[in-house]
Amino acid sequence: MPLDAVTISALTRELRDKLEGGRIDKVQQPERDMLLISLRAKGENLRLLLSAGTGTARVNLTGAALENPAEPPMFCMLMRKHLVGARIISVEQPEYERMIIFTLDTHDELGISSEKKLAVELIGRSANVTLIGADGRIIDCMRRMDFAGDALRRMQPGMIYRLPPKQNKVSFFAVDSAARRAMIAKADRDTPVDKWLMDNFSALSPLIARELSYRCRGDYDALPDAADALADTVAAGELEPYMISVGGQPKDYSFMAISQYGQAASLQRFASFSDMLDEFYSARDRAQQQRRRSHELTKTVRTLRDRLSRKLASQHEELKRTEGREEVRKQAELVTANIYRLKRGDSFLECEDYYEPDCPRIKIPLDRLK
Repeated sequence: MPLDAVTISALTRELRDKLEGGRIDKVQQPERDMLLISLRAKGENLRLLLSAGTGTARVNLTGAALENPAEPPMFCMLMRKHLVGARIISVEQPEYERMIIFTLDTHDELGISSEKKLAVELIGRSANVTLIGADGRIIDCMRRMDFAGDALRRMQPGMIYRLPPKQNKVSFFAVDSAARRAMIAKADRDTPVDKWLMDNFSALSPLIARELSYRCRGDYDALPDAADALADTVAAGELEPYMISVGGQPKDYSFMAISQYGQAASLQRFASFSDMLDEFYSARDRAQQQRRRSHELTKTVRTLRDRLSRKLASQHEELKRTEGREEVRKQAELVTANIYRLKRGDSFLECEDYYEPDCPRIKIPLDRLK
């Protein structure tokens, strides 16, 4: 459930209204791939979460309580040096890119003002948080990368920062209706609608592609109208945050009501995209934590069970080895009592069994070698 370009555009507008002009008071790094920025903006104390985790990349205002490490990481210390006291000038999203750029008015140790940028890329495994100087060079980034085959996207301090390379696809929302209809008319009708949309357009998530396919019933003839309706909705800014739950567990989220799951899923509308993201990932974290605790408890019980089973098997084996020990003990005592009768090389001892009332004579086998 990665953040798609349209959801990010709605989130950007929301954050712009909340954060522009705000002053950063504190920077923390609760986890390796997460920053938590405390700031004051428009009379409110806010906490901005920036995550570059694989599968959890996002930017949102949060009210969640997060624990911080005893010793702040080096990246956190660097961010504090450059960001504490800075003001947020603008919050922008490059055209339908899955990233948000914060432009900051900062001051150095000498009080000299300079403009820096904080770029948050929300692109799958390449998600990153990068601080960029006024000269356009990378000051540092959360996840340093040095790809030999992609020199333009080496993410190392001192290098010129460049935007992620664009996909070789047409942006679904950047072209007009006529261009989209012309592409649809040439589509291979044997290809499922959602797959064709993903193969030919950028700025669409798999969820939205499936929703378009569902709304046109997989019919290419009905797809142009469904596509135009979606594009008009996005162009008008009529975007609403919805979280999709299946079986009481959060499954996905979107900027519009999703109908493809039918009665199998429930929709919950939120007041803001930040609230939706905060609740979605908090609920998912709670579910993951519960599963982890359940797994740990199951593992503990299984370990104890196996340990007791081994101990019980050992005791059964020991009990089996001691079967008839009373008879052996009685014979040993009889041998000891009649040891004066034994001669070297005897294979048995014949004596009275005084353990029995009538003291019958019995033969006790002996080891001739002993």
